Amino acid sequence: MLRDPEGKPVRRSNHLITWFLILIILGGLSFLFMVFSVLAVTTNSSQANFSLRGGGLRAFFNATDLFNVTIQASSCEGLKSYLKSLNVTIYDSNGTIVASGLTNDTGFLKIRLPAGVFTTFLSKGYRVVGKKEINVTSSGVYKIPMWVHNISIECIDLKGRVLSNHLVYIYDQVYFYSWNNFTVLTNQTGRLIVWNKTDQSGKAAFKGLWNGTYMIQVVSGRVIYEELIDLQKNESLILTCNKTDLIIRFVSMSDSSKIGDPIPNIEVNIYDSEGNSVFKDYTDVNGYINYTGVYSGRYSIFAEWEGMEIWSGIVDVTGEEIVLKCPVFRLAVKVLDPSGNPVPDAQVTISRVTRRYRTYVTTVIRTGKTDKFGYYTCLLPQSRYEVTCSYGIYRGLTIFDLDSNMNVEIACYANAGVWFSAFIVPLPLLILTIMLERRKLKKPMEMKKYRTMLEKLENLYENGLIEYRLYRKLREEYETKLMELGGREFR
Repeated sequence: MLRDPEGKPVRRSNHLITWFLILIILGGLSFLFMVFSVLAVTTNSSQANFSLRGGGLRAFFNATDLFNVTIQASSCEGLKSYLKSLNVTIYDSNGTIVASGLTNDTGFLKIRLPAGVFTTFLSKGYRVVGKKEINVTSSGVYKIPMWVHNISIECIDLKGRVLSNHLVYIYDQVYFYSWNNFTVLTNQTGRLIVWNKTDQSGKAAFKGLWNGTYMIQVVSGRVIYEELIDLQKNESLILTCNKTDLIIRFVSMSDSSKIGDPIPNIEVNIYDSEGNSVFKDYTDVNGYINYTGVYSGRYSIFAEWEGMEIWSGIVDVTGEEIVLKCPVFRLAVKVLDPSGNPVPDAQVTISRVTRRYRTYVTTVIRTGKTDKFGYYTCLLPQSRYEVTCSYGIYRGLTIFDLDSNMNVEIACYANAGVWFSAFIVPLPLLILTIMLERRKLKKPMEMKKYRTMLEKLENLYENGLIEYRLYRKLREEYETKLMELGGREFR
């Protein structure tokens, strides 16, 4: 134990606590010194600098060499409404924002700037709509032109014909300009800005569009044109839209390189790529289906003729004529008599032969008469046919498979049914006639019979070979019979 000079015991002090208290005191003194220093600097600076305000703008500059600057947003005539509430941002040569604010209703913003070169931006929302470097050397008005442009749009189809009464939509830009005017991609959904309808000349005009990227759509039932445009000046655009003519011609098969015969009155059903029915129509006498103003693209075609599907498939409609060769063939029938001579005005009947279950069924699809040379010609789809020809008591028949253009000769012979009819039909009449005639002949024969018997009776009586009483009785009987049959002459 430690003792003092007088011999009294001495306690040990806590050195750590002592040093901690010393540090706290020193830190407090340092903080007070810094606060007083800042207050002194701020007081002195407030005497050398001041705050500038104008039109909502704040900037801090040295009080010397400040000019009254008026920023004017300039636009073309008729776009006064675009001047209000534009964001004005001014950068110095180091890229530091030195001033900002909003224009008034007439597009003006008053501020105070020192001498120097500044870059001034005009913006509306995300979009930079004007930019210009200004060299401030004195007070005055500095015009900043706005990037506002007009678009004239003309819509035509794939054949160059104007499209009137079509809707044109313009959607907000997909790409936005950053402050330094570089194009950057932002995740924004374009909104519809303006729309118009094309006039009779296929034109639509749009005025007062900010610079930037826009989506243009032309709509007629569905979108027939779509394009992104970068609008940096007044534009005059010709839009070739996805519309054209549908021209389809149906022809028969040909044995040569030439196009076959046109097929009229085909029932044609047309469907778009999504399976929706577009229209249903019939071919004209030249085998054409012709529609104007259809969307170009792929279509499904189903053609039916004479109760059979003769063509089905997909075609690419581009406006050019499409020729479809169908499995339809020309049949020429020549009718001959038993001597091999052509028969004019002979009746020709053509029936399609189809199999149903275990039996064959014929359906009449063509009837007509041969010309003066004995020919009958027609177009028929590929199938099996039965052709019958007749004139007078003559008749001919043939069955064949039509799978190419064919010439068929049919010889006609006397119809067995006619001979059968010639004998069977009059037979009942003949029998009836005989029966009637027999009845007519029976009466005279009976009368002759009784007259002969009466004569014999008279001879027997005259010769005394019969008694009078028997003679009289028999004579009365014979005369009564004769009277019943038609009378007799009494002597």
